[in-house]
Amino acid sequence: MYQSDVAMFDVEYGRWEEEHHRLVCELRAEVLLNELGLFVDNCLAHYDQIMNFNSIVSKTSSTCIYRCN
Repeated sequence: MYQSDVAMFDVEYGRWEEEHHRLVCELRAEVLLNELGLFVDNCLAHYDQIMNFNSIVSKTSSTCIYRCN
């Protein structure tokens, strides 16, 4: 029974390694193509919009300082 568990683990780990390798290769390709960088830049720009909005609102309304941050 123990040997079959080890063999099953080896098979599953081999599959996991193959999938891991595939995912890492895809990630590297995306980084090299700058698509990931573009996505990150877009997300950061979106976050900056709300931070700028909070800054503007908190300057114009003293009651909003605690609620907007």
